[in-house]
Amino acid sequence: MNAAIIGATGLIGANVLLGLLADERYQQVMVLGRRLPQLAEGTHGIDKLSFIQCQLEDIPSLSIPIDIDHAFCCLGTTIKQAGSQDNFNKVDVTAVIDFAKLIQQHQLSRNSSKPWSFSVVTALDANANSSIFYNRAKGQVQQALVALNLPKLMIFQPSLLLGERASQRTLEDIGQKFFAIASGVFIGPLAKYKPITGKLVADNMLAVAIKDEELVTDAELVNDTKLDKVEVRIIDNKQMHRLVN
Repeated sequence: MNAAIIGATGLIGANVLLGLLADERYQQVMVLGRRLPQLAEGTHGIDKLSFIQCQLEDIPSLSIPIDIDHAFCCLGTTIKQAGSQDNFNKVDVTAVIDFAKLIQQHQLSRNSSKPWSFSVVTALDANANSSIFYNRAKGQVQQALVALNLPKLMIFQPSLLLGERASQRTLEDIGQKFFAIASGVFIGPLAKYKPITGKLVADNMLAVAIKDEELVTDAELVNDTKLDKVEVRIIDNKQMHRLVN
């Protein structure tokens, strides 16, 4: 199998990349991004990695040299980093959709009959109709991806992410420390809000991409719209704590 990943330098993406390289089932792993991920010398499977350097606005015009079995989108920023809501949307909405379209068009152009999957990280409580900007943006990107009719779409909705980031996010770091200490209170109705490590999200993305069986058996809803004849799986925060643990 071959994989493509964008957002490979982030908290979740870095762990997805390491997992792909270490998994012998993947022959080639293609990374798209502004900079090559910094991997430790001797990283297992590093010889499988190929890199396409690009800016986010370049995505629609890129050419993919290999068939893709599994695509992973781990893009994500913050309003503080982006500087504005418009710039946030360029990363968390537009670039995500462009990456999905790139893989879709590439597979169609090669007349590939192999089923392929697209895995993406959004957020807990993503809803295109939300009054909260962040949740609304994540809901909008979910709706747009569903509308593309991808062969297999997996949407991962984590709560607060725990783990060391390359870039400092002061308020988020404080929140991480607090919620790590108080994680025992996330039981019952609060269980879905339990903080989750970036590695655990990555482990779920890799595991779900590989598995053939349905991991979500109930009819899923995206912003109250029933998904009909589209293979979409929504793996929420509570499920991610359960599936791989």
